Amino acid sequence: MHVSPRRRYHIRWPGLVFAALALLIGAASAQRTENMLVWVFASMLAWIVVSGIVSGGMMMALRARRRAPRVARVGEPFELCYEVSSVSRIWPIFDVEVAEMSDAVQSPTRLAHCPSGGHAQVRSTITPARRGVLRLQRFRCVSGFPFGLILKSVEWNDPCDVLVHPRQHVVDPVVLRALVGAAPGAHASKQRTGGHEEFVGLREYRSGDSVRQVAWRRSAALMEPVVIERSVPACTVLCVRLDLSRTEGTATEDAEESAIEWTVSVLARAIADGWVAQLAIEGLGAEQSERAVVLGLGAQLDALAAIDLITPRHAVLQRSAERDGAITLRIVPGRFP
Repeated sequence: MHVSPRRRYHIRWPGLVFAALALLIGAASAQRTENMLVWVFASMLAWIVVSGIVSGGMMMALRARRRAPRVARVGEPFELCYEVSSVSRIWPIFDVEVAEMSDAVQSPTRLAHCPSGGHAQVRSTITPARRGVLRLQRFRCVSGFPFGLILKSVEWNDPCDVLVHPRQHVVDPVVLRALVGAAPGAHASKQRTGGHEEFVGLREYRSGDSVRQVAWRRSAALMEPVVIERSVPACTVLCVRLDLSRTEGTATEDAEESAIEWTVSVLARAIADGWVAQLAIEGLGAEQSERAVVLGLGAQLDALAAIDLITPRHAVLQRSAERDGAITLRIVPGRFP
């Protein structure tokens, strides 16, 4: 994609102090034509001119573009890659600082050298603080090489969007089984599948296994803990419904953000435990209808990250889990966990 750069010169306080001293020495050399004052004044002017020419020439030859990931997660740094090149056969590039021109908190990054006619890469990280779409627009390359008296910057307009997924919490498998057992449709599902899980065998104890599943007599005989392995129930479809209709109270935006994070956490835990996890979002209008069911953790993360809590809400009529043949776990802001 073609981007049009914006080039500018910047004079900061070290350059201003140096220029003021040069003017004072120039005035003194005009009053008293001593060789030493003239040479000092001439050398200071040469430094200023060379600083502007060198930094300006190499920055005119600079080309840069940004590479960003499609998705990120709240609180976890993601990497940006800047590809810098010099289109000149004369001017190499030295000591260039690259930074985003946005409010995102970015780690400092600096390119030490790029050869003339060559390419180089420099990497930086950004840690997103909010869920949603992080829009990156312009970034700037700045250099004061060689003396730092005059800075030259090149701004590049290279817009891209990074979809920031919600923060994910750790959900204990025992807690998920308790939530599923108390969810609507769980009792009817057990009746349809015979009501009990069948015995399969014994296996080694793993972190997260319930103490109730430990076979104590067999563990005592083997001198190591073993647990009872049971068959997976016939119904393994879990529908997680996020209620954002605001019909059951005045949930705050923080409570809704927390509910979104716990929805992601429950979906990830359910998929890790072997469930076919579905996501349904209630109350956000026609674009995210309550009849829309999202499958796959990646698509579910994208759908939850794209939620706009500013949109108007509407009441919805919840469908029964028995008609879907799934166990429904409903998450209401302010009531979960």
